[in-house]
Amino acid sequence: MARSLEEGTIRELHLYQMPVLKNCENWSQVKEVGKVDFRGKHSDYKGAIVQYGSNYFFLPNSRIDALSVYRKWNFKRNIRVITEAEYKNSQKKK
Repeated sequence: MARSLEEGTIRELHLYQMPVLKNCENWSQVKEVGKVDFRGKHSDYKGAIVQYGSNYFFLPNSRIDALSVYRKWNFKRNIRVITEAEYKNSQKKK
């Protein structure tokens, strides 16, 4: 997953399984990976993927907005979500 995030993509399945970052001891240690804006079958993902320590988390826009008073966010790229249908089609071509 880390390699695909470096390329600017993430599978829909991995996004669903990614934990939400609700609280941490030091918000300045949270590193921005990229913004996500994806509407899936069961839920909407509007926010960002961040790295805290060696783990990746989803951070919703509401939390980003609330923390922007205390911390400046600098998301330089957007993460494209690859649906499972797209992933299966790409695997068949290989």
